[in-house]
Amino acid sequence: MRLPTFLLLLLLSLPALASVDANFQSAREAYQKGKFERFQKFSDKVPETYVLAPYLRFWRLKAYSPGNAAAQQFIDDNPDTPLSDRLRFDLARQYGRSENWEAFQEQYQAVLQARSRPDQELQCFDLRRRMAAGESVDAAGVALWRTPRDLPSSCDPLFGALAERGVLTQEDRLARLRLALEAGNLRLARQVNVRLSHDLAMEDDALTRAQREPAKFLESPLSTAGQREAALLALTQIAKNDPEAAARAWEAQSSRFPEAVQRYGWGQIGLHAARRQDARALAWYARAGTPQSELQLQWKVRAALRAGKWTEVYNGIEVMPESLRNEPVWRYWKARSLKALNASYPANVLFAKLSQEINYYGLLAEEELPARLETQPLQYKVTPDDLQAAEAQLGLKRALLLRRLGDAGNAVSEWEWALRGMSDRQILAAAELARRAGWYDRAISTAEKTRGEHDFDLRYLAPYRDLATAYAHDNGLDEAWVFGLMRQESRFVDYARSGVGASGLMQIMPATAKWIARQLGLGRKCSVASPAANIRFGTFYLKRIYDALDQSPVLATAAYNAGPGRARRWQGEIPLEGAIYVESIPFAETRDYVKKVLSNAMFYRNRFGGEARTLKDRLGTIAARNPSLPPPPEDETSPQP
Repeated sequence: MRLPTFLLLLLLSLPALASVDANFQSAREAYQKGKFERFQKFSDKVPETYVLAPYLRFWRLKAYSPGNAAAQQFIDDNPDTPLSDRLRFDLARQYGRSENWEAFQEQYQAVLQARSRPDQELQCFDLRRRMAAGESVDAAGVALWRTPRDLPSSCDPLFGALAERGVLTQEDRLARLRLALEAGNLRLARQVNVRLSHDLAMEDDALTRAQREPAKFLESPLSTAGQREAALLALTQIAKNDPEAAARAWEAQSSRFPEAVQRYGWGQIGLHAARRQDARALAWYARAGTPQSELQLQWKVRAALRAGKWTEVYNGIEVMPESLRNEPVWRYWKARSLKALNASYPANVLFAKLSQEINYYGLLAEEELPARLETQPLQYKVTPDDLQAAEAQLGLKRALLLRRLGDAGNAVSEWEWALRGMSDRQILAAAELARRAGWYDRAISTAEKTRGEHDFDLRYLAPYRDLATAYAHDNGLDEAWVFGLMRQESRFVDYARSGVGASGLMQIMPATAKWIARQLGLGRKCSVASPAANIRFGTFYLKRIYDALDQSPVLATAAYNAGPGRARRWQGEIPLEGAIYVESIPFAETRDYVKKVLSNAMFYRNRFGGEARTLKDRLGTIAARNPSLPPPPEDETSPQP
């Protein structure tokens, strides 16, 4: 049989393409090792028309540093790659350091057009440019200063100039000192302390002593405002472990502090009591008045939720800063508090708007409405023409090839760069392209970017379904829940490995794998590298903790992430609504994890069909803590720490 001409040409071209790919990889390896002669040898063998040729030109620029004009020429010649963005950033930083403000502004504006968030280093350069031009940057400069995070050195001249003019005051320095201490950034706190005036600064060893012997430090002389901030750190250290002991110590010592500091101290005690689900948290919060930090505000509301005090929930949300108050979590709980206080109309207005969002709170809000809204998100399925256009997109081509050649970092950068400015339909076509290439995590994250038209089959991919469904069935588990957990754990990357050693689709920790292997009679050295073994072990473990924790998907999901012992300790003295239990999980990572896994399960159930259950029903009611129950599997066997 004679092959069609196009197919024959394709087959003949495959060895040549493989040779070009190999030369590119050899050039990349030589560049990474600093062997520039070898790099040049292999890069010369790659034709200029090769889809990844811009990378070779970029590496030549980085290796030989021919000057700004050559870098600008590369940017002009290659506008469709993130490599140009990196060069723009480098040029902007270089011009900023030399205070060539005209050239800096041109590059900075180009960087801003390409990036959703301004880089802080360049942001400081830009404020210095504006200040040099006589513009007022006082408010922007002080706002940038007030952060618990480290800032780049490009900000130092800005802050120095603001301080010289009296705009950046000692009070601003004390405010940043407190922010740094709240965030546990002691290195920054020490840096800020050095810049305080002598009559305000704490002693050099104050923070070390406050950490090592907090109770003793709290009783020591407090001659400066900085020393008082160190005392608040000591109080916080006590409150983290024993809020009652902190309250006794503060009762004895707080009269030595200004009233505002006294109230902040009670707020810290209330915060850490709330995180430990201590029913006395609200009483300590009452002594604080209005909480003075965002963490204090949020945990006061969580304590009120666990206590069923809806007026305090509403009032606590109302005094939050607008940016915090407008987050989905607090819009939902504000609506719930209004509903509990019989203000149904304003509650439903909030629920209706929130129900249009594709997230945990959107699902819960929709279930609170008296009638299902008719306006649901538009579904769209990629057409062959959409897919053909995506396949021709050069940035997506580069990304897929880079991934195939093992360069995951550049592959993701190319992919994300290519998505900029795409319509929803173009985004979905790209997601479908990633799915067909087996790039499941990228397919999901891409499909999640749509704004008006969506494809939930792409957002909630279900690879390995035969395996997952079979093992879910063997263990009597809901397959939608298993898929919801797998999606959150690994995004279906079967080789995924976390920083703490968890691996595979269900992110099994080595200790967990050994424990499960013993339970299954498989010996201690059984591997979980294959998808089949990983899903088998993960579903077995999930079933064990599910049965040990009242067959509650909420408790079992929390336990899968943080350990069964913790999940049980977080239960209340009285039964709690599942959503309130979830909202008051002390670990932010676990709290977010449980929300995502259970909302994922809802979308998978909608996709798979079967028994319809509301999210509120899945969350259920969490029984009161029962100390007489046998202990669940040990925390150290949990897949995540």
